[in-house]
Amino acid sequence: MSTLAALERQGVLPVLRSRNADDAVATAHACRRAGMTVVELTHSTPDVERAVAALADDEIVVGIGTITDSDQVRAGAAAGARFVVSFGASAELVDAARDAGIEAIPGALTPSEVLACWSAGAAAVKLFPARLIEPAYLRDLRTVIPEVRLVVSGGIKPDADSIRPWLAHGAVAVALGEALGTVAVEGHAEVERRCRTALEAVTQQRTEGR
Repeated sequence: MSTLAALERQGVLPVLRSRNADDAVATAHACRRAGMTVVELTHSTPDVERAVAALADDEIVVGIGTITDSDQVRAGAAAGARFVVSFGASAELVDAARDAGIEAIPGALTPSEVLACWSAGAAAVKLFPARLIEPAYLRDLRTVIPEVRLVVSGGIKPDADSIRPWLAHGAVAVALGEALGTVAVEGHAEVERRCRTALEAVTQQRTEGR
């Protein structure tokens, strides 16, 4: 199964902004116990490549976000990352990911930026920040670019009221960052609870939204 297919099946993407590599690994394992197999670490985490390497063999599809240049793409791929995510649109990052044999999810907000990312060969496009748009915006985008796959990020909480509207309007997944937390701050049990709540919201939307 491709990385994007696994992400689309999961419906939510935990974005782990951890204070160190050990916290990132521990939080990813908490997500896995809750039923999530795809996680995004962030380049703001010190020694993030070590965390990626530690997770690569643990039945977790791991990616690195907050990517800003092609060197970071190559380093992440070498460590075992299966995908990279950026908050901005960059054909250079998409090209670097393609060369490394991994998938890229660059960031965009406007229709022109979304089209540029998709035309460059992105596996999906990250809409960021979600605080500035409404779920219906996705429907408008998909009217003119129906094939585009959209991941929404920025201020989304791990509950049904926050998650379901984005999925209902066409997002393949929503990203959960600060509101999900990490085990160093929230503890293992709370991170697992929030992950399960988010996954339940995805299931509800797919069941009731048909």
